[in-house]
Amino acid sequence: MGQHHLVSVLIPVYNAENYLSHCLKSIITQNYNNLQIVLIDDGSKDLSLSICQKYAKTDKRIEVYHQKNQGVAATRNNLLKKAKGDYVLFVDSDDWTETNMIEQLVSLALSNDAEIVMCDRVINDTTPSELEQKVVKLNQEHAINDFLHHDYFVGSLWNKLFKTSLLHNLRFRQNISYGEDALFCWEVLKRTKSIVITNKQLYHYRMNYSSLSHSYNGHQFSAYHVWKQIVEDVSILFPKFLSLAQAQFCNQMTVILYDAARNGYKMDAKIKIICQIILQHKYQMKINGCSAKKYLFASLLCKHYTLVQKTIRFLK
Repeated sequence: MGQHHLVSVLIPVYNAENYLSHCLKSIITQNYNNLQIVLIDDGSKDLSLSICQKYAKTDKRIEVYHQKNQGVAATRNNLLKKAKGDYVLFVDSDDWTETNMIEQLVSLALSNDAEIVMCDRVINDTTPSELEQKVVKLNQEHAINDFLHHDYFVGSLWNKLFKTSLLHNLRFRQNISYGEDALFCWEVLKRTKSIVITNKQLYHYRMNYSSLSHSYNGHQFSAYHVWKQIVEDVSILFPKFLSLAQAQFCNQMTVILYDAARNGYKMDAKIKIICQIILQHKYQMKINGCSAKKYLFASLLCKHYTLVQKTIRFLK
């Protein structure tokens, strides 16, 4: 395969000194060489910036920028402004890739005339499976159905190669602190006509069990605004999927409510809104394939949040 198409690898960096070298080595050693590697240090307080600068001195494809801390959404927006490639790949600074990841994704994009190509991932140092490659092609309707079922095409950025023209004028919502990547993927899906998914495990996701996604401090409530927006969009643009969108809204809120209860977060106005959404849409979960066990748990959790919270704390 020729390497005529430039790929912009966009990496937001914040306090990643323990993992950053591993990440960068996996990018600069890619089989696919025609890369623009853009790093923005978002006001790190550790040695991340100096690590970025060290790698930039040895690889002319690397561009390093520094800014006062603005958060990951603003950083990704600034990264998009720097992108010059035909394709864009987001990589998190604590993760890493297989050396043939970009080559594989670009090849699939070109051979299938796809606007998005998505691969599978493994957790941490897990060795990727030696699977025979299977490729699934989705049109927009199938991709939206898959996204709302939360099957393969989920809201993560790091396992997707995007055609840059698809992202024109799209930006991450800076007032969303949890789920901004899912909302961005949704906005992209609304523009997309052709998606390809491969079962090849080409990305290593570093699981951080102390991260925001495994705790609850109130910031996760912004996922409510994400899924409220998605449901509103679906009701107008894709009404045949409205029931499914409402079911996924309810499912996402149930997960957040459980995390809040598990972390001892007291009942407040945000928790009450989440409970109301679950009560409003829980039947949609039931008719869209939710198990009876999950349906009953969602009902119990939203109706008796404080009691469930006390029970969880007692059982710990």
